[in-house]
Amino acid sequence: MNANQNSILYVDDEEYNLDVFKGLLEDKYHVLTETSTYRAMNLLNSHQVKVIFSDQRMPEESGLAFLERITPLYPDAIKIIFTAFIDHEATLKAINQGNIYKFILKPWNTKEVITTIDNAIREFDLKVENRLLVNELQNKNLELEAALTLAKENEKKFYGIFVNNNDGIIIQKDRNILEANPALLNMLGLKENVNNGEIADYIKRKIPDLLYKPETQVKEPKSHIVEVDFQSNSNTKRNIELNSCKIDYKGKPAILSIIRDITDRKHEEKKIMEAIICTQEQEQSRYARELHDGIGPILSTLKMYIEWLADSANVTNKEKISRQSIHAINEAINLVKEIANNLSPHILQRFGLVNAIKTYLERISETSKMEFVVSSNLTGKLVDNTEISLYRIMLECINNSLKHADAKKIFLKFKKQENNITISYSDNGKGFDIKHVSENKKGMGLYNIQNRIKLMGGDIRITSNLGIGTDIEINIPLYEQ
Repeated sequence: MNANQNSILYVDDEEYNLDVFKGLLEDKYHVLTETSTYRAMNLLNSHQVKVIFSDQRMPEESGLAFLERITPLYPDAIKIIFTAFIDHEATLKAINQGNIYKFILKPWNTKEVITTIDNAIREFDLKVENRLLVNELQNKNLELEAALTLAKENEKKFYGIFVNNNDGIIIQKDRNILEANPALLNMLGLKENVNNGEIADYIKRKIPDLLYKPETQVKEPKSHIVEVDFQSNSNTKRNIELNSCKIDYKGKPAILSIIRDITDRKHEEKKIMEAIICTQEQEQSRYARELHDGIGPILSTLKMYIEWLADSANVTNKEKISRQSIHAINEAINLVKEIANNLSPHILQRFGLVNAIKTYLERISETSKMEFVVSSNLTGKLVDNTEISLYRIMLECINNSLKHADAKKIFLKFKKQENNITISYSDNGKGFDIKHVSENKKGMGLYNIQNRIKLMGGDIRITSNLGIGTDIEINIPLYEQ
């Protein structure tokens, strides 16, 4: 059988009729025959039969009864009755109910049968195709309903974010405002019931860059960030950050801008920069004093010794002057080394943070009764900038304990866990009121420590109790070389 041939089934209790039917049509169709309506069910179960012929008068059951019985199981198959006479009432009923496609009178005409079969096959194919199209349409409708549901949910989420966001949000096109959230109105000092046109007019007068810059600078879907300034209704200068990108709004291109008031952040950054500059100035002043007060007198004395040696009229013991000159030179060398070490400790560069801290503490121990306990699980060196910053922070903590806390003992612990380092610092000094020091801006050293840690992306926790001491815990993200 050709796989492309259409299968048809003929059921008749007379084998002669079946043989003639098959002999005439088997070259054109795949013809199946059976003498029993019940055995015919096996053929229907194993083949896709497009057209079913049945003789009307058979001993087991009539053709109409057989075709009505199988209709629920094979609704797409086209069903045709061969009959010797036509009961017009039964024929009309069968055709109207849709169970029977056609009645053909015996003896049948081959040409009529072929035409009927071809039409029936086309009918079958159309029914199957229509059903597939209906199923596909139903699936598309389900997908569309799901997409609409998702769009509604996303729109609801967007509306919630839009309305409840603390940052101002506007959607604009051609320098006209399509939407503006309550946070923007609050930022601009406008009433909630103003319309979009009034908002646009206000912005064009007060902050034109808010509309003009996104329209002229945002050329791609990716976000574009700019900063603009404006004078608020209270006549104070405000700094805002404008983060804009292209979006599709109700099927048309538009620009969405998130507007954030960064005035406080700018002030904080300015304070940090001023603190850094102040710290640098203090350090430079200290090194200038050390050079002036330390090296200056030694060099003046050395100059005097050299002048004595050069004076031929001088009768002073020149050997003694030479020894004193060499002593002054050695003293100057040591002092220069100490100043250079404070500027950039060579031990820190060669042996790492913990060894540099221990060396610094050993020098302090030579002139102080302070007791130090240092523990660490650090191995190897850290990133240079991290080591230098942590070294300066620890020196600031130690100097605060020495100068202000009257502490007798300092505990210092370095603990590394994966890409994070925790530093625990504590002393048993007299403690201080953190709030009072911060509010009265007396703790410049403390402020410097906090800013250094902030710039490193870390955090610091300080607790201090009067008469008991101070505890500091620092956490820094850490990456080894």
